[in-house]
Amino acid sequence: MQTSIAGSRPHRGARPETGVTLLELLVVLTILSLLVSLVAPRVGRSVESWKLRSAAERVAQTLSYARTRALYEQRYYLVEIRSEGNQVRLVGPASGLVREYALPSDIRWEEEGNPASPSMRLVFSPSGAVEERTLWLRNRQGDKVKIHLSFLLGSPGIEITRQGS
Repeated sequence: MQTSIAGSRPHRGARPETGVTLLELLVVLTILSLLVSLVAPRVGRSVESWKLRSAAERVAQTLSYARTRALYEQRYYLVEIRSEGNQVRLVGPASGLVREYALPSDIRWEEEGNPASPSMRLVFSPSGAVEERTLWLRNRQGDKVKIHLSFLLGSPGIEITRQGS
């Protein structure tokens, strides 16, 4: 016999437990590891392609900057790309300007028509004229970027190509 109904609830069986079982946790971790193993190689390749593209854009910007400075200051400027240390160097002999940076270590360059050359020199004259040259940058995956310095336009153009396929 019930004396008071205050605080009493009907009993409907055991409450369901909250939480995750070890088996459920292992299944989720297995699915996540499979997804990561499928996505990781694509992300790695994208990073390598991005590094190649950004190195090519930086070289092209350096060439364009040297030409602009030569025109504006009416002085000669020199851009030198050296295999030793993958160095790119901008020199303004008359102004004393020297800017130097290294390309990423896994990127190699070669000049079209002279692939064994240890360095490549481009001279920008005060008139804006420049010798027509083509430079290739390549990464370990076989991706290539072509930087073509046009005689007529004097500005570098970048073209990305895929080797093999």
